[in-house]
Amino acid sequence: MVLTPRVIGLIPGQGDLPIRIIERCQAQDNKIVAVALENQTPPETVSSIPHIWLKLGTVGTLLTYLRSQNVTHIVMAGAIKRPSLSELSLDWTGTKLLAKMGLTSLGDDGVLTAIIKYLEEEGFTVIAADELLDDLLMPSQCLTTVHPSDVELNDIQIARQVLSKLGEADVGQALVIQQGLILGVEAIEGTENLVNRVQSYRREGSKPILVKMAKPQQTLKVDLPTIGLQTVEQCIKNNFAGIAVEAGKTQILKQEEAVALANKEKIFIFGF
Repeated sequence: MVLTPRVIGLIPGQGDLPIRIIERCQAQDNKIVAVALENQTPPETVSSIPHIWLKLGTVGTLLTYLRSQNVTHIVMAGAIKRPSLSELSLDWTGTKLLAKMGLTSLGDDGVLTAIIKYLEEEGFTVIAADELLDDLLMPSQCLTTVHPSDVELNDIQIARQVLSKLGEADVGQALVIQQGLILGVEAIEGTENLVNRVQSYRREGSKPILVKMAKPQQTLKVDLPTIGLQTVEQCIKNNFAGIAVEAGKTQILKQEEAVALANKEKIFIFGF
């Protein structure tokens, strides 16, 4: 039996994750092509591989391109700003998909699940980024020399309970907690803006903690919570005690550099 070689079709958003996937595929001589999204994908992300530029909503052209490149597996990686319905450039295939799945009535996780289901019905295998990057997911341990104190562990436990309930309502993947008080919850603005805006609410004494975890109903193939060097820099700048994330369901980018900086500045990175 002749095995069909795996060809990766990347749908990249912003951040370092798509770049890491491209670098890993190139290092392993795996063919990878990209469908870059206008006003979403940074041009430099896809400059080194074959790619096509599309507007969000041009589903028919996307499928045609993927098939022309003999793509077998699709990976979606990087942050993508969810557009309003008026911002979509829907072709006929996209319009039918929208009507079929009722995407306008779904939250972010429902939309992603519906898109994955559709791509798989069209014959593609949708894979998670960690299938290509085996060192991507956060382990269940403290990565730093500084560990959370008993008080901070209690804060992390409270945060987990709150995030679990918020996740059921498809609200955010992160919050900031200090001394048992929730200073802020991530909404559409993203983690960086969350960390910045809670500064006016912080109290004297033990420092705030950034906590991130996946939503209970979340698909594990895309849009997992992510931290990295930039997250650590942001928490240091805002004088946080540390970062706690869900092990096995959180992506950690530039792990070696992130841990080295956290150790230098004496904050923790903890996987629960």
